[in-house]
Amino acid sequence: MKSKIQILIFGILIISGCEQGPIGNWQDPRVILISIDGFRGDLLTKKSFKRDCPNMSRLMTMGIYCNNVQSVFPSLTYPAHTSMISGVMPQEHGIVNNRMFIPKNNFVDWYWYADSIKTPTLITKLREKNLVSLGVSWPVTVGATMDYMLPEIKSVNDSISTVDLVRKHDHPDRFLESAKIRGVVPENGNPQGYVRDLLLHEIFMDAFIRKRPHLSLYHMIQTDHVQHIYGKNSQESWEAFMFMDSLIGNIMTLLDDNNLWPTTSLIITGDHGFRNYQKQLAINKLFDEKGWLSIRDGKIEDWRVVGLASGGSAFIRIKNHENDDFKKKVRIVLAKQKEFETLERRHMNRLLWSPIETDFLLMAKKEFCFVQSLDQPYITEKRGGTHGGDPRNHYLKTGYIAGGRGIEKGILENMMITDVALQISALLDIRLISD
Repeated sequence: MKSKIQILIFGILIISGCEQGPIGNWQDPRVILISIDGFRGDLLTKKSFKRDCPNMSRLMTMGIYCNNVQSVFPSLTYPAHTSMISGVMPQEHGIVNNRMFIPKNNFVDWYWYADSIKTPTLITKLREKNLVSLGVSWPVTVGATMDYMLPEIKSVNDSISTVDLVRKHDHPDRFLESAKIRGVVPENGNPQGYVRDLLLHEIFMDAFIRKRPHLSLYHMIQTDHVQHIYGKNSQESWEAFMFMDSLIGNIMTLLDDNNLWPTTSLIITGDHGFRNYQKQLAINKLFDEKGWLSIRDGKIEDWRVVGLASGGSAFIRIKNHENDDFKKKVRIVLAKQKEFETLERRHMNRLLWSPIETDFLLMAKKEFCFVQSLDQPYITEKRGGTHGGDPRNHYLKTGYIAGGRGIEKGILENMMITDVALQISALLDIRLISD
C-alpha cells in the first residue's frame, strides 16, 4: 500500500507535470536548509524537547547538532539569513539591518531585493554550476537568480495585498499558481500566523518533489511572531515550535518513503535567539521631544537626528555630520538616559559595529526594547520578546541540527552562523569564498 505522502506526490506530478523549467536528478547530492525564525539554542537542551519535538530530536540522533550558534550583529532576520548563504558578516555582504536607513515614512523600506547583496552567495554559485535552486519565503531574494522562487516580501500599506505582491515577484512567472491549483493559495489578502506557514509548507513540498532542487532554502516564520508577542518562555511560543516540528516531520517522512536520505542533507537552523523585555523605548520620540525631529501623520517629516530601532539595539544618525556642536548636544542627552548604553564609532569593534553613516550605537539594557513606533511615549510599559542585540549573549544564540548525506554524528560546542554556508558549499562542492 502506498503511503499518503507517495499518493500526494503522484497527484502533484499529474497536476503540475506540464510546468516548464529545469529539474534536478534524484541521484545528485542535494541540501535542504530550513530556517526556523527565532530558533533558540537553549531549546535543544529543554527536557521536553525530545517528547514534544520528536522529528528534530530524531535528526539530532542521526547527525550533528549545536545549541550555541552565534548570529550576526544586529541579530536580525535579514542580516542573519544573508550570512547563512554567503558565509560572511553583514559588513561584507551589505545587508546590515532588516530595514534600510531611509527615515522617510518611518523606515518602511526593507532589504527585499537580492541586488543589495554585495558578495557571492550559494544562490549565485549554484547558477554558475547549472544546479537547480528553490527558495520559499527566504529573505532578500526578490530578483534573485533562483530557478524557483517565492520570495519574502510584505505589503507595507493597503495598496496591494501580500499575495499579489508575492505573485508579482515570484519566479518563474506564475510559479505561485502551481500551488493555487492545489487550492492552498488565496486569491489575495495577507495570510498570517499558522495559515501562512502551512501555506508556505504546501508550496515547498510541492516544488521540492516536482523540481528536485539541489539546494532548497525554506524559511519558517510563526515562531518569531509568537515570541515577540508572548515572550520566549510562553506556552504559545512552545506550541509554535511543536507545530514547526510537525512540518519538518512531513519532510523527513517524504525522505524516508522515497529513499532520499543517501543523497540528501537536511539542515535546520535559526537566525537568532530571544530575550524577554518589560518596557519599550520609542527612541525617535526622545528626539521629537527635544525638537530635533518632526512627525506628521505618523511619519518622519524632517530630522536633525534620527534612530533606527532594532530591538536590542538602535542606530543613531545625525544629518549634518560636520556639526560638532549639535553632535555634542546629542551625546549629552543620550548619556543621561539610563535605559541603554551608548557607543560612539571609536568604541565599536568588528562585531559591535554600525554602517559608516551611523554616529551612535545604542544597546538596550535587559528590561528594555527599542521600537520604531511614533505614536507612543518614549517609555511604554509593555512585555514581550525581542532580539537584535549583542549576539554573544547566551539568550541570543541559535540552534543547529543536521543529518543525512555527508553529515557526521556528534555534538558541536559552538558555531558561527556563517559556518552554515561554508558547510553547504562543501556538501555541494561549491567554492563559495575565494582564497
